[in-house]
Amino acid sequence: MKRGVGIALVGLGVFLVVLAALLRFTVVPAVAKAPLSPGEDSGGVTQTDQSGVAAVLFDPATLTERTDVPLVSTRFTRGDVPASQTSEALADDLAIWESFLRTEDNTGTVVTASTLRVAFDRVTSELANCCGANFDGREVEFAGVNPLKFPMFTEPKEYAYFDATLEEAVPITYVGTEEIEGLTVYRFEQSIEARQIGTLEVPGSLVDFPLATFVAPRFYANERTLWVEPITGAIVKGEERQLQTLRGQDGNDKVTVIDAVVGTTANEVSEGVETAKSLSGLITLLNSTLPLIGLILGLILLVVGIVLVAMRPGRRAA
Repeated sequence: MKRGVGIALVGLGVFLVVLAALLRFTVVPAVAKAPLSPGEDSGGVTQTDQSGVAAVLFDPATLTERTDVPLVSTRFTRGDVPASQTSEALADDLAIWESFLRTEDNTGTVVTASTLRVAFDRVTSELANCCGANFDGREVEFAGVNPLKFPMFTEPKEYAYFDATLEEAVPITYVGTEEIEGLTVYRFEQSIEARQIGTLEVPGSLVDFPLATFVAPRFYANERTLWVEPITGAIVKGEERQLQTLRGQDGNDKVTVIDAVVGTTANEVSEGVETAKSLSGLITLLNSTLPLIGLILGLILLVVGIVLVAMRPGRRAA
């Protein structure tokens, strides 16, 4: 009887060890990916909200600088699922997301608006130049990490993070681990020094130029901070201080187009934290907890089973 029990324990132990391996190396890689449509649970579209204040905001209607202007930024994102099913996207396991960002002032006037279509690796979040990827309808050279999402299992290191305004990847650095509403997150910081991003024709008097008009160089700088849940790569909180100026003939700043600090709203942070907790908990369960329990229990059953099988029957009494 002991031998029969031992054989059963060996079989169960092997099953648990194999199950642990399947969870860790087969199920998790299939599950731990960016969704093809980030708005699957909200009608196909996700909405993220930010708010802040522009210390200075240029008013093109009056050619004056306004101060302390409240701002609201709203981003809508959806997945182009049919595009992700093309042979090109399937070959590299890419997701294609489309995003629209609008920033308004306290009067409802649109300050900025832009569109972004990205194709990216569902695990590493590396951007790809395919599948109609564009910024504001223009083809650009995409590189680095998707600005909408960090990699699955984000590491505490420096990444190349794509900045849509510059249309290029800029280093973003891990600076420490923090906790937001009970969720462990990685804090990343990015500093972009003032760089020219274009020109704008303005009245000469606006930039101390003697002629009627002047094509002023437009400069952009940004200090960006992101708080990332490392298992899912979800950006649960973001903040940036953006500065754009127009420079005169002498190379000095003459007009501040915008000098604003904008960050994720408190409600948006709470919702993001809850979602990240749920998803990261599931992945941790499949990636670590269950495989570890299965492996340990399986090995114990294997050892006990082998011992029972190897035991000789006791001698009968004369």
